[in-house]
Amino acid sequence: MKRRLIAPTALALAVATGMSGGLTATASASSNTLTVWLMTGDSQPSVYTAVNTAFQKEYPGWTVNIEVQQWSGISAKIISGLASSSPPDVMELGNTDVAEFAASGGLTNLTPYKSQFQNSSQWLSGLEGPAEYKGGLYAVPELAGDRVVVYNKQMFRQAGITKPPATLDQLVADGAALKNRFSNVKDFSSLYLPGEEWYAAVPFLWAYGGQIAVQQGGKWVGALESKASLAGLHEFQVVQNDMSTPASRSTNEVTPSDAEVFASGKAAMFIDGTWTLGQIRADNKKMAGKIGTFILPGLVPGKPAPVFLGGSDLGIAKNSPNQAQALAWVKLYAGTANQLLQAKDIGFIPNATNVIGQVNLTANPNIATYFKAASVSNFTPPVPGWATVEADNVMQNLFAQLAKGHQNVEAVAQAYDRKLDALLNAQ
Repeated sequence: MKRRLIAPTALALAVATGMSGGLTATASASSNTLTVWLMTGDSQPSVYTAVNTAFQKEYPGWTVNIEVQQWSGISAKIISGLASSSPPDVMELGNTDVAEFAASGGLTNLTPYKSQFQNSSQWLSGLEGPAEYKGGLYAVPELAGDRVVVYNKQMFRQAGITKPPATLDQLVADGAALKNRFSNVKDFSSLYLPGEEWYAAVPFLWAYGGQIAVQQGGKWVGALESKASLAGLHEFQVVQNDMSTPASRSTNEVTPSDAEVFASGKAAMFIDGTWTLGQIRADNKKMAGKIGTFILPGLVPGKPAPVFLGGSDLGIAKNSPNQAQALAWVKLYAGTANQLLQAKDIGFIPNATNVIGQVNLTANPNIATYFKAASVSNFTPPVPGWATVEADNVMQNLFAQLAKGHQNVEAVAQAYDRKLDALLNAQ
């Protein structure tokens, strides 16, 4: 994902630990400086300073040069950097963009070193999956963020709902009860679900076992017309049309802000990230104590819908003269100690399921829901053409088209499968 918005929490400083070695430095390495590109809004000084301190214990006399990059225009800058003879050694990459950069030939294939990374057998699939390209591992999971259902506990009680729904059928039934109870509220949504908010919409597809696209005969083909995918798309259309306002069908989660709609009392639920929880309280101080969260349910109790996991991976430039040092730094950043520090300092979800379980979130059960949801994540097709799919707003347009109401789901799926066929296989 090209950008995340997660609010930082309290700052603290700790020293991370990690493992060394695996690659050897080339003869051209001479400056004893490791250059790392990190993205704005992600890692904070308390986190990367701890990693740098641990790295310098392994490599005395080395300096780590952290260069914070802007998301705007970053893809072209990374491609240019990877193609140069003196690229940055380590780069933070949006998890859905790794395949694009791997296809350029500019990233080091890390497959032989995967077992040397702490927790690599339990990395989140939503981060690891997009980092794999043509059987190779070209980046390492760095951080994650996802979206769950945020709900008004007081409204649920007033509608006679005693607990969050355990299935999608129960969600629809609860939505009907909420609409009936708050029928006096103008423009009320039991679940405010903007048509263009595809990050919140695609879990409905995955809940039924559907996929955006699959590989067939060495090519990627759209899979929206499969029986499972169509069932998920139909479910999205029903939920969106029945539970959200007509005005939401052709808009996104920003205009108007879904958190603002919720805070105003015009919605009992919406689907978004941790960063919206503070926004709700800022918009309406009376909401304190009324906010709850749950993972979007699936078809049967105990099996929630897979969430879309946004986040970043760390890649090593193939032309870097400091391969061993770059690998050591990435191991430290991706290791348990730093992942726990990052979760505490910034609120990012750790990169592995076993590390998520080590984060103490008993004082904040709403945030704990987001961390739990990351363990049931899914990912977009790990193919270079996905960058064009995102750039062309294909997924936003797909779900907005379905949300228009009374649309032929099969016809829409067919049209967008042809778009995916073309874009995912473009050279």
